[in-house]
This record gives sequence, C-alpha cells and structure tokens, in this order.
Amino acid sequence: MAHLKFTNKVFFTCCCNAFLMEILMARAPDSANLVTFLQFFFISLQGFITLKYNVLQPKIPLRQYVLLISLYFITSVANNYVYALNVPSTLHMIIRSASSPASMLVSWYVKKRKPRTNAMIGSVIISIGVLLATLGGATVVEERKGTFLHWCLGVSILLTMLIVGALVGIQQEILFTKYGKHPEEMVFYTHSLPLPLFLGIFPQLYNTTFSLTSFCWLILALNIVTQIYCSHSVHELATKKSSMTVTFILTLRKFISLLISSIVFKSNLTLLHIIGAVLVTVGTYFYFDFFIARKQVPVSLNDKNQLNRKNS
Repeated sequence: MAHLKFTNKVFFTCCCNAFLMEILMARAPDSANLVTFLQFFFISLQGFITLKYNVLQPKIPLRQYVLLISLYFITSVANNYVYALNVPSTLHMIIRSASSPASMLVSWYVKKRKPRTNAMIGSVIISIGVLLATLGGATVVEERKGTFLHWCLGVSILLTMLIVGALVGIQQEILFTKYGKHPEEMVFYTHSLPLPLFLGIFPQLYNTTFSLTSFCWLILALNIVTQIYCSHSVHELATKKSSMTVTFILTLRKFISLLISSIVFKSNLTLLHIIGAVLVTVGTYFYFDFFIARKQVPVSLNDKNQLNRKNS
C-alpha cells in the first residue's frame, strides 16, 4: 500500500502545483524560468538541510548524474518557455499528456523489451486522443490573429520534450537499478547541480524579479512549496514503479489538472479536447488492465478447501 500513499501525494501536491502555476502564468507568462530557478534553489536548500553530511558522500557517483541532469534541465526550461509563446494552458497540458506513449516507445527502444499488449493498445488510444486535442487547440489559436506561428513553435517544442522527458524516466530507472534507490539524494542533485546553468539566462531572471506584483509573489511562494512535495512524491513513486507506470500516473494527474483548468479558468475547451480526454482515460484503463481485473476469476476446488479450513 506504500505506492498508493505516494500516488495520492503525487495527485494532490502536483495538481495544486499546476493550479497555482496556471494562475501565475495568466498574470505573468514571462516568469516561468524564474519560477523554475526558485523551485530548483529551494528544493536544493531543503535537500541540503535534510541530507546534511551525506551531501558529500552520495550513494550514486556524481558523474552518473550528468546525463540525467542535462535532460531534466532541458525539459524544465523548454516546457516553461512554451508559456511565453502564448500556447493555451489547456493544449500545453494535453500535449504533455502524450508522455505515456512516448515513454513506452523510448522504453521499448532502450530496453529492447516489448511492452504488454494492453499497454500498447492504451498508448495508441492515448496518442489518438492527444492528436484530436491538438487539432482542437489549433482551431482555437487560428482565431487569434498573429499567434499561429508561436503556436506551431510551442507545439514543436512540447512534442520534442516528450521524447527527452521519457529519457529522463529511463535514466532514473537505470541509476536506481545499478546503485540502489535513493530518491532524496536524487531530488537534491538533480536540482542543485543545474543551478549554475541558470547564469545563462540571468538578465531575464533579474528583470522578471522586479516586474512581479505582490500577489504574484504570494502565488509563486505557494507554488514552490507544492513543487517541493510534488518532486519528492514523484521520486519516491519512481522507486516502487517502473518509469512507464509512473508516467501513466502523471498522465492522469495532468488530466485532472486539465479538468480543474477548464472549470475554474474557463479555458478554451473544445469538443475535440473533451473527446481527447475521454480517449486518454480509456487508454489508461487498458494500460492498467482494469478490464481484465473486473473479470471473475474461477475458484478451484483447492481454493474452496483452503477457505473452508480458514473459516473452521
């Protein structure tokens, strides 16, 4: 039941984080990279306090983190940059929900292991759902003059980051398998070691810092707190489930965020978006074999005898 506990934490904390992020992006769309930097900084600070002297004695060699950190940093900054391109948050979340089939394909290619049939069916259904939702987003953006080119660039970045993000999950799984499961350590190093890379965008961070209102700073602070809990919950879950399963759970979380966005913010939700959401839900049902689990399993005579002994 431990994995269920972390699954619930992922749903609650990460949904809250996405909700706060959308509020902030609606008021200050250029602040995404500042948010990422502050998230990395405070998660690193929290990890340093928690690990203390163990910071200098990592269980996983630092050189092994290079590839993981590079991929993680690229996905974080690139996905945030899409907000500045005025890609609707609804479309942003739906495209990123295609991380499930992307993770399956990358895992299949890297591990040379064919996924379960139901997992493949689920991924295909999800892909169709995301395609329909993307078309729905394109229709909305075409009605806004002067933003279609930005939409195309943003969608291209998001689709590319699906593959890069899948590689992040695979690399995490490889390190856990080779060196043992150390989620607290991994959270710390994946957020602390990339901090110097933010110097490349320091002018933007500096300008954004003095442009935010008091309300934006309040939302940003709450966002950082929820991000700390979200990151730790996801890494803990990754120690108990495969990268593909973790990705599917995060896909469900993203669609819950989408539902909140549609109800609270009245985003540009089209019929294609709704159909896409339904297909993603059905696809996830296939992945976890819920249809098979609902079938009644025949009880053998031996099982009946064992049950009678227990009752007596």
